Amino acid sequence: MGSTSFSRRTALRAAMIAALGAGTARTAGSAGADPITIPLPPFPGGLGPIPQPPSNSPLVTSSPPLRPYVDDLWVPPAHRSGAELTARAVRHRYHADLPPTRAFGYGDHILGPTITAHSGEELALSFGNRLGEHPLAEYVDESMMATTGADRTDPRTTVHLHGAPTAPASDGFPTICWRRNGMQHNRYGNRQEAATLWYHDHAVGITRLNVQAGLAGVYLVRDAHDTGEADNPLGLPAGERELPLVLQDRTFKTDGSLEARQFNFLPHDMNQAGQLGDVAVVNGVAWPRHRVARGLYRLRVVLGANGRVFRLQFSNSMRFWVIGGDQGLLDAPQAVRSITMSPGERADLLVDFGSADGGAVDLMNTAENSIGNALFVVPTLRRIMRFHLSGPRERARVPETLRGGPRRPPRLPAPVRPTRRRTVTLGWDLATATSSIVPLRALMLINNLDFMSDDVDVARAGTVERWDIVNSLPIEHPIHLHLAVFRVIERHRLDSARYFLSAPPPAHVGTRWSPAPSRDMLSRRTGPEPWELGWKDTVLCPEDSVTSILVYWPTVEQLGFDPDAPIPVPHDAEVAGAHHGAAAHSGHGGGARPEVRGYVWHCHNLDHEDHDMMQRIRVQHH
Repeated sequence: MGSTSFSRRTALRAAMIAALGAGTARTAGSAGADPITIPLPPFPGGLGPIPQPPSNSPLVTSSPPLRPYVDDLWVPPAHRSGAELTARAVRHRYHADLPPTRAFGYGDHILGPTITAHSGEELALSFGNRLGEHPLAEYVDESMMATTGADRTDPRTTVHLHGAPTAPASDGFPTICWRRNGMQHNRYGNRQEAATLWYHDHAVGITRLNVQAGLAGVYLVRDAHDTGEADNPLGLPAGERELPLVLQDRTFKTDGSLEARQFNFLPHDMNQAGQLGDVAVVNGVAWPRHRVARGLYRLRVVLGANGRVFRLQFSNSMRFWVIGGDQGLLDAPQAVRSITMSPGERADLLVDFGSADGGAVDLMNTAENSIGNALFVVPTLRRIMRFHLSGPRERARVPETLRGGPRRPPRLPAPVRPTRRRTVTLGWDLATATSSIVPLRALMLINNLDFMSDDVDVARAGTVERWDIVNSLPIEHPIHLHLAVFRVIERHRLDSARYFLSAPPPAHVGTRWSPAPSRDMLSRRTGPEPWELGWKDTVLCPEDSVTSILVYWPTVEQLGFDPDAPIPVPHDAEVAGAHHGAAAHSGHGGGARPEVRGYVWHCHNLDHEDHDMMQRIRVQHH
C-alpha cells in the first residue's frame, strides 16, 4: 500500500502515540518517591478499518533490501540425551546479502538443537552460561527492574521449558539467573503426552534481547502413540518429513546485526514495548527456501517472535491440516486454509505438497495489524519461506482420527465446571520516565500491578478455574501460564471505553483492578478456533475483547512434586529484583537469600513481559 493511503493526521497521531507509548520506563527499583502514573483510557470504539502503514514509513526502523528465498533452511540437529547445553556467542549470517554478525545460541550455532524426550522419563539437562558481550548491548534498558549495565557485557540467563509441568527449581523463575561461568541444572519429568514444546531464556528485564539474539530451541516430547519413528501407530510423517520450524521476525542493519528498536527517533537503550521486524526468519535464516517431495510433511511450528501475530497461509491457498497445538494432539485433524498464531504458541501441521501445482509454493503471513500497531505505523510482513517441490506426486494419507480407539491416546475430556472464576485485566498506565527525550511512557500491566507486587494470586492444586481475560487495549496479547494447562471456552467483543468508565482503574499502579466485564461485552459468544480445540498453555487475546479459558491446576500426584516448594538459589546464581528492584546476590559476593516461591504467568509479547506484564501465582495443595 502506498504512503498516500496514510493521511498526515494519522501519521502525526501515530508519532504522538509512539512517543508516549513506545517504551516502559517506570523503574520498579528507583530510589525516592514513586513515579507519577496515570491510567490510560482505551481508544474510542468504532474506528473502523485502519489503513496498514507503508513498509517504508520514516517513523520505524527498516532492513536493507534483501532477496527472498536465496538461502537454504537450516534444520537444527537432534539432541536425544540429557547432558549440557552451553549458551555462547556465535558468528552467524542471517542472509547471503548480509555480512556475518554476532549472535547467541545453545552450542555452536544460533538457537539450539531439537531436544527429544520421552513421556514419563525424567531428563536431566544443564545449561551453561559462556556468553560474552551481548550482541544487543546498546538496547539494554537500565531503567527496568533488575537490569544493570552488567547485562551489556555479562548478560544473565535462565532457561524455561515452555509448556512443561516443571518443578519450581527447574522452571526458570525469571529473577533467579546465572551470569558467565554459571551452570543451571534442570530436571524435566516429562509427565505429559507427546507435544511440541520449546525452551528459551527467561531472565527478567532482558528476555526480549536474549531470545532475539538466539537463545531458544525446540523440545519434542514423544510417547507410545506418537513415537517419531516411521512405523508410529498414528501413521504420521517422520524423519526428514517431520520439520521443526521456529518462526520469528527481525529487522537488520547493513552490517548484518539486528536492529532491536521499532522507532528510529527513540533512544537505543529504551524498551519500546514491542518489536515487529520487517523480515521473516525461520530457524535463524532470513526468508529461507527448502526442497520437499510432493508428499505429506509434518511441520512442528513454534512461533518464537517477540511480538508479532502471524496468520499462516500458503500462496496458493491450499488446505492443510492442524493435528495438534501447544499441549499435544487434537481428537482429529482439522482441515484449514489458514491458522492464526501468537508468540509462544505451537502448531502441529500436516501439509500435502503433492496437492500444489508448479515448482514451488510459499508460506505466507496474511495477518493485518491490530488497530494499535497500525497507529504505531508498524508495517505488515507477508513473506515467510518457500518450499521447492520435487519428484512425482505421492498419495497423501491423512489420519481420520488421532485419539480414541486402538493404539491411540484417549479422546480429550469434555470441559468441567470450574470451582472458581477470576477476572484478570490487561492494561496500561502513563508513567514518568528517566529519559529527557520522552518524559512520559506507557507501562504494560496485568491487574494494574507491577511484577514484584506483594499482591500475589493463590491457586489450589487439583482445581479448575475459569479465567476471563479482559483486554481493553488496542493491541493483541498472547497470555502464557506456567505449570497449568487450559482449554479455550469463548471470546466476546468488549466495549472497552464503557468498561473503563464504569469502574475506572486506581490512580496509581499497585492497587489491583479487575472488575467483571459482563455488562460491557458486545457480541455473542464465539467458540475456540479449530486449532484451539486441544489443551493449551498460551492463548491469543485479541484487542478489545474478553477471552475465557478453563485452567486446570494439576494435582501433586500428577506432578510428582510440591508446586509451592521454595526455590533454592544455587551458589553460582543470583536473585535479581528480589523486592521492588533491590538485587540480592549469592555466589557473587554473598548477601541475603530471599525466599522465592511460585510460578509466573504473563504476556508473551517479550517486550511487554520484560516490564511489567507478568504476575506471580502460588499453587498450594493444602
